[in-house]
Amino acid sequence: MLMARIAGIVLALTLLVGTLPAAAQGPNPAVTHQGNNIYLVDGTKTAIPNLLPAAEVAKIAALQRLPPGTNYIIQSPVSPDDQSVAVGTAAGGGFLSLSDGSSVPFKLPPTFAPLSNPFWIDNETLGYYGITVPELKPALLGIDRRSSEARVVSALPSGIGYPVFTSANGRKVLFASAPVTTAALTAPAPGFRAAPELPTLPYHLGIQNTPADSRARALAEFAAMFDPIPAGASSQKVFTIASSLSVVDIATGETRPVGTIPAGSTPSQLSFSQDGGKFAITVESLAPDRDRGFDGSLFSELGYRDVTGNLPPAQNPWLQGNQLITLDFASGEVKTLRAADGDGSLFFGVSWSPDNQTLAVTMQLPARAEGRSHPQYYPDLRAGAYLRLLDADLKEIRRLERIELSDRDLIASFVSPDELIIESHYRLDRSPWYYNLRSGELRKIADRPGNFGGDLGVVATNRSREIVFPFSSYTDPVDFYRMKWDGTAFTRLTWTTEAGRQLSRTAQHPVAFTLRDGSTHTGVLILPADVAFPPKNVPIIVWQEGGPRSKVTNQFVANIESPFALLPNFGFGLLVVPLYGREGIGTERFDALADNKNFGQIDIDAMNEIVGQLRAKGWASKVGLTGCSYGGYFTTQSVARHPTTYDAAHAMCSLVDSFTEWNRGWATDMAVLEGLPPQAAAEEYAKDSPAYNAGRIRTPLLAFHGTADFLPVTVMENFMLQVINNKVPAKLLKFQDAPHGFSRIPPYELYGAQEQISWFRTYLMGQ
Repeated sequence: MLMARIAGIVLALTLLVGTLPAAAQGPNPAVTHQGNNIYLVDGTKTAIPNLLPAAEVAKIAALQRLPPGTNYIIQSPVSPDDQSVAVGTAAGGGFLSLSDGSSVPFKLPPTFAPLSNPFWIDNETLGYYGITVPELKPALLGIDRRSSEARVVSALPSGIGYPVFTSANGRKVLFASAPVTTAALTAPAPGFRAAPELPTLPYHLGIQNTPADSRARALAEFAAMFDPIPAGASSQKVFTIASSLSVVDIATGETRPVGTIPAGSTPSQLSFSQDGGKFAITVESLAPDRDRGFDGSLFSELGYRDVTGNLPPAQNPWLQGNQLITLDFASGEVKTLRAADGDGSLFFGVSWSPDNQTLAVTMQLPARAEGRSHPQYYPDLRAGAYLRLLDADLKEIRRLERIELSDRDLIASFVSPDELIIESHYRLDRSPWYYNLRSGELRKIADRPGNFGGDLGVVATNRSREIVFPFSSYTDPVDFYRMKWDGTAFTRLTWTTEAGRQLSRTAQHPVAFTLRDGSTHTGVLILPADVAFPPKNVPIIVWQEGGPRSKVTNQFVANIESPFALLPNFGFGLLVVPLYGREGIGTERFDALADNKNFGQIDIDAMNEIVGQLRAKGWASKVGLTGCSYGGYFTTQSVARHPTTYDAAHAMCSLVDSFTEWNRGWATDMAVLEGLPPQAAAEEYAKDSPAYNAGRIRTPLLAFHGTADFLPVTVMENFMLQVINNKVPAKLLKFQDAPHGFSRIPPYELYGAQEQISWFRTYLMGQ
């Protein structure tokens, strides 16, 4: 039956190919030539005619419709009987059967706002603590996994605050309360600005699925207790807690105060032990600077002083405000550890063992760029992490320090009194590991490259010693899977993306390059499935991620910004190698991009040398280059610094002027990368800016830029005019109303893919 369904889907895709329009002939009404090889693409008023044959357009559209791995998440623990787990996909929430992969959709009712993490009330019922709407009364909601029926199971006592986090059995609940009067709840707090997207806190703390009128009242009350970060400072719209915390035993009413979390702080991670006997929370200070949006660097701001290494640790708010707080419920004892009293690392993740005896703590490491006087604690600059194991008295038992487990977002979760499942991003892969505290055994569970767990991670079953997770890789569209803790029995649970799997025909191959300085850089070469490895004289395109302080993740994406499943399906090889300034490759290489005067050179020059090896090995006939955002900077800076290395390039959403970015960009970006203001390093800023080196470019260059991009389109147009006026084959497409990136506007992705493929076919294949 399964193969019959797959065959039917593939047949439907085949039939779809025949129904799409052929390549456009004649003038394109949605693409206006503004002169000098600069075009305005406006898909807001009329459809954009296709450039490629109908069959190819159909394949691009089908690949781009496949969901990215981030759209598949595990939303709950596994049910006590190991039969079900709540999951989320682009289609919505559902209960996934772990026996046959079937699912039952569910939706939270609009009359209830969930605030806590979900837990299982019994084998059949998933629970959330939250508030009823519009009454704003604390309550427990239950959802039946068989019928999807949702109902309020019980009301909670009023007057003790909001239930924001719970133990696995639901008995111990963390409440947050604020010293506000009833009158203060009728209107937003001073300065409160409701975001277009509903605000959320870590672990589902937020108002979701509520009617607009009820939402306004609820937001007003939450504004009295939670001060939102000013607009623009966080895409997650996270609230800072300015309230008192206490843990309540729902069965007995016993209450234990945890303490008051000061305004300007937010919880990083929270953990109850299995029975709720122990509680832990890590608290993080948020950016203390007034948010000015994209208005450049300011010498007096603490953020600027931190990233340039000019803020002593004793004055650093991120270090001084970071703390670990624990509660022993039986005795009511509260203990606090301050990061400022330790070795300079920061408390982040926490997990209590089921027997209440051991606390696993993820410790984040600050950046330590060479040439700076002090470490950098700005959140985006955390260079890595390690795992500390503490006893019940918070005395260190041991540390686990390995480069494979140095992801700054490292997750460690106890699954028995002596066993942990650890999740870490290393190089390109997010992988689960097994660690035995008693024996010291550490082994990788993942049996293949890829992204295990998506954004929210894996969950462990209760008795079968398995994990459940979404999985994706450069060659595998996302679906849900399960496997044993010993790394065996990798089993697929859902087949929702099988049609795309059959349509996409690519293979990924691990590669490594040792450079003249002795450094070795590993990555992946994605090739068409019918191309043998190592390849011979294949057109290869080098891709670079945005950021740069971000992960490079092995997952299935077919958009123009991350064309892992796009370009290799149309005859090109795609080379992915994380170099410097990336998470998951060790603290030294993370820091190296900002060391001294490295920016604009160290990763650019390393890739130049790698491309030389591609040619020397005979792998590449011609070599292209592409990327978006920082990837666009990498592309334009590479063809300016190394004019003869690449045969064609495609830059998107590019930063090309370091001076403009320092003055009108995000407050810390150029400050951290350069370490000095342009007034003190004008020559360096100019050297590191493609806009001031455009005269060196000889590589055919295609560029995309949105008219609504926060990186000014005028700056990009001026840069491209220089290239075009120098008689270099070049073209700029300005996309009307597009922001930073094009994934929010599917017609631009579809048309952009055709332009991207056509450009590289012209200059790498001679077509």
